[in-house]
This record gives sequence, C-alpha cells and structure tokens, in this order.
Amino acid sequence: MQQQLNTNLKLSDKKELNFFGKPDKYDYSKFSSIEEFGWDDELMNKLTPLAEKLNLSQESLELLMDLALEMSQKQKAAYEKDEEAKYQDSVVNFNKLFNEDSELPSANSIQLRKYMELANSAYSEFTSPKLKEILEKSGLVYHPELIKMFHKIGELSQEDNLSHCGKPAIEELTPAQILYGNT
Repeated sequence: MQQQLNTNLKLSDKKELNFFGKPDKYDYSKFSSIEEFGWDDELMNKLTPLAEKLNLSQESLELLMDLALEMSQKQKAAYEKDEEAKYQDSVVNFNKLFNEDSELPSANSIQLRKYMELANSAYSEFTSPKLKEILEKSGLVYHPELIKMFHKIGELSQEDNLSHCGKPAIEELTPAQILYGNT
C-alpha cells in the first residue's frame, strides 16, 4: 500500500519515500526536551491517533512538529512584542497623567525631587519583593495615584516613626506605671 501511495504521488527521491507508513510507535523524544515547544501531554495524546489515521511516518510527523514549533515561536515573539508595546503605552500614559495631575509638584522642581524621594523611600521600605515585581512588570509603578499613595505613606511614616521592621518597640512598664502612669 505504501508503494502504491508513493507511486500515485510520483515520489522518486528515496527520502520522500519515508513520508507514509506509520511506525509501530511514534518517538517524540526529539521534541520533549525542547523547552520552547511547550510540551502538552493532552495535545500529544490527540496527535498520535491522528498521525496513525493519516498513516504518517516518523519523519512526516517530525516535519509537522517542526512546523508547529516554528509557528509557536513566531506567535510567542509576536505576543511578547505586543506585550512590550502595551507596557510602553501604559508608561507613556502614566507619565502624561503624572504631568497633568494638579496635586503633584511641577516637573523639574525641587519640590518634585523631594516628593519623589519620600515616595521612593516608602516604596522601598513597605513593598515586598513580590509586589515590587508585580508593579514593575505591569508598569503601575509609574501610575500617579500609586506615587501619591507612597508619598502619603512616607509622610505618615516620618510623622509616626513607622517602620516595616516589625512591631514598634514597647517600653517595659512597671505595674505602678501601668496603674498610675508615668507621673
């Protein structure tokens, strides 16, 4: 039957003769180690019966999988390019909002520098590494409302001497001080 298929398609090259005729078992080891392939057992379980039904040889299956890998890589690159463009658009939009915000000091002023220093110190002190990662990946770290929030936290921490280092120190009081105060 394979010879008849090859004759009908007029395949003369010996390599081309290996396109038809399913093997006893398909070998996916060439692709299972490729990280970019995004190996998915569920999809691979659907592929095997389809390849058998189409009577694909191991070589034909590998050619199709190579093409699928190439398509996947192109889609991933396009997605990453699109995500980077969205991120840049967000940052530009947030900068525009920042410059238009009447509550914030004007650009290139000493007040703005002090404002940002206070906001940045609060951001550094009170933000966990995981939250920093989320805010930076999303571009929200540039949003004026977030900057104003961290500025306010910075002001409050200066006023109340707040610290993120744990519980505030509590004086050890004697029983008399607890009952009668420090007088």
